[in-house]
Order: sequence, then structure tokens, then C-alpha cells
Amino acid sequence: MSVVEPKQIWWTVEELANSGLPELPGSKPGINLLAQRFGWRAIEGCAKRKVGRGGGWIYHWSVLPLAARRKLLTDAAETPDERPDRGNAWAAFDSLPETAKTKARTRLAALQMVEGLHQSGVTHVHAVAEAARQCGSSARSVYNWIGMVEGVAPEDRLAYLVPRNRLAVRKPNKAACTQAFMDYLTSDYLRQGPPTFAQCYRAACKKPSMRVGTS
Repeated sequence: MSVVEPKQIWWTVEELANSGLPELPGSKPGINLLAQRFGWRAIEGCAKRKVGRGGGWIYHWSVLPLAARRKLLTDAAETPDERPDRGNAWAAFDSLPETAKTKARTRLAALQMVEGLHQSGVTHVHAVAEAARQCGSSARSVYNWIGMVEGVAPEDRLAYLVPRNRLAVRKPNKAACTQAFMDYLTSDYLRQGPPTFAQCYRAACKKPSMRVGTS
């Protein structure tokens, strides 16, 4: 399963100031004040010194305000047209084995925990970390699940939290069989002392006018 995360993971203060992301100041002093206010540098694994000319700090995308993170995930996630509509998503969910449904329920519970903790005053980063700990997964996976249901109504999220290989819309790959091809194949197979069907099929395919897909 591919992981949904922003195209850019680490951001300099200048990049954040020029990003135009929602809820972010448009100046370097403003970004520094925001980082100081919310203690970005104290969050383990989310801040490090910039290497090279000028120095300074760079920050992990997960410390950004919620609206900014959502924008980054939306840009990186699948487009709506690549996901099945809610009817097909629920139909696919209903056909899944119970193990896959259980995974989806676990993911939904983790996201509900993130929202509950965040609403109670816990920072989003710490809410994700706690949900990941309690469900035995990683914070990266939780962020991925958030991206999977971006723009999906809460009552439909369960159907979209199944493993992606289960949710993908598969189109049948059908070869076009002409009537002439089928007539030749049938007559060859049914003649007296017939070869095997596979031999008849290979013989039919070798005839230019009988090839599958020709008219």
C-alpha cells in the first residue's frame, strides 16, 4: 500500500513564509513566533538545524496548523475521480473478508481518537502519536489514513479505510471475439478426430482474418 504524505516533508522558515498555506504567517518573523508559541523545536523528530549557508531551523510538516496539513495532504492524495463513489465503495466493503473489515474499523477508531483528543485541547501531532501508540501502528500510517478519507463524509469513512488494493476500481480486461473467430474455432474443434481445444485456439489465432479483435 502506498503511503500518502506531502510531496515536501521538511520546510525551512522562508519556505513556510512563502508557501501560502492556510493559517501560516507570510513572513519569517511570523513563522518563528508561531514555532516558538507551539514549541515546534521541542517536538521530538520534528525540528532540526538547517545544514549549510545561513543556518536556521527546518520543520517537519506534521507540526504545521491543521488547515495547512490538510492542504498538503489534499494536494498529495488521490484525486476524487480516482476513488470509487460511495455506493461502489460500500459494495466493495461488504464483499471483503472480515480481516480486511477489521483493519478498516481499527483505522476509523484511530482517526476518531485523533479528533477527540484534538478537540479536548491536545495538539494534533500528539493526538496522532497517541492514537498510533494505542492502535499499535505508526504516526506515519495514521497520517496516511487521514489522507485516505480527506473530503469523505464521516459516515462513509469506514468504506474508504480498507487497504487500497481492496478499494481500487478494477476494470475487466476483455478481449473482443469476432463471430468469425468463434465460428472457425467451433468448427475446427467439432470436426471428426478433433485436436485439443488449445490447439484449435492457437490455430485460429494464427489466421490473420480470424485473430481476436479483428473485424
